[in-house]
Amino acid sequence: MRYCVFAFFLIFWVTEPFALTAESVTDYGTDNRAIDVEILSSTDQEIFEPILEEFVKKFPNRRIRYTVASTSDIFEFISTNQTEFDLVMSSAMDLQIKLVNDGLAASLDLSENLQVPDWSVWQDQLVGFSAEPIVMVLSKKDFIGKIVPRTRRELISLIRNNPSFFKNRVITYDVNTSGAGFLFASQDARQSNSFWRLAEVFGAAKTKLVCCSGDMLDEIETGQSVLAYNLIGSYAEQHAKTRKNIEIVYPKDYTLILLRSALIPRHAKNKKGARQFINYLLGKDGQSHMTQFTGLLAPKSQGILDQGNFKPIRLDTGLLVYLDKLKRKRFLREWNEALVQ
Repeated sequence: MRYCVFAFFLIFWVTEPFALTAESVTDYGTDNRAIDVEILSSTDQEIFEPILEEFVKKFPNRRIRYTVASTSDIFEFISTNQTEFDLVMSSAMDLQIKLVNDGLAASLDLSENLQVPDWSVWQDQLVGFSAEPIVMVLSKKDFIGKIVPRTRRELISLIRNNPSFFKNRVITYDVNTSGAGFLFASQDARQSNSFWRLAEVFGAAKTKLVCCSGDMLDEIETGQSVLAYNLIGSYAEQHAKTRKNIEIVYPKDYTLILLRSALIPRHAKNKKGARQFINYLLGKDGQSHMTQFTGLLAPKSQGILDQGNFKPIRLDTGLLVYLDKLKRKRFLREWNEALVQ
């Protein structure tokens, strides 16, 4: 009897719906139409709005609800097999690959004439729709007359040689809670043998850990922090248009290129509507409109692969390495030990 009771509660716990925390929910299209395409995304609404508005102009029979949430929440929500959303877009490529690998994605049925390079598609179930440089951001006023670090080795040396200047004034993602932040840090560890030295230097500087690029940019603009590490480039570029204290640095040793990726959940109610949207987004008009009006780069943009210091994070099973429970636990333990000094 005790075994049966345990089994009941175990099943209930596993299948209990995850409570999604939405950062924003916005509807697009004719008001008198019912919502027929539900999109769950980690891309801020104000960044992606030009694409959504253009889509409903071209397809007035569609009405979209665009919900923004964190990458970690998106993964947890879709992992529970819920049917609320028709299309899922996230900057956490590793978590998206895991959803596909776990059998939770449907076929995209991509058209053959789309603006999509082979390296940005995985098994016709996951596709990259924009390419994002991962950058450093500096406080202009605080770096007047100071050396601007262009590589990670230069950054390590600069922080070590100026401890009082940087103490409590460096900021980056909390990789314990941010899916995108964990992806960037784990890719850094694969790309550079100086990553853990950088983590130790961050720890000595009492680096602040936050969830989001927006928090980092706010701290730089106000001067509370002087350097932010591993930000999504489009957010930095967008803020730099209206905020005068932001200086963006594309690291010369290597600049990671993130793919924002999209999948259709296996149990989506409107797969047809989701496929129509993703085929529009990846078509010539959609990619051109995205590049022109959102600041997001198309994966097929000239120069993404040509520049020696640009390192695209490819959609493949290599992204699953640090999602192995033991490897992830070890990585987080080493990160936390380095950062908490």
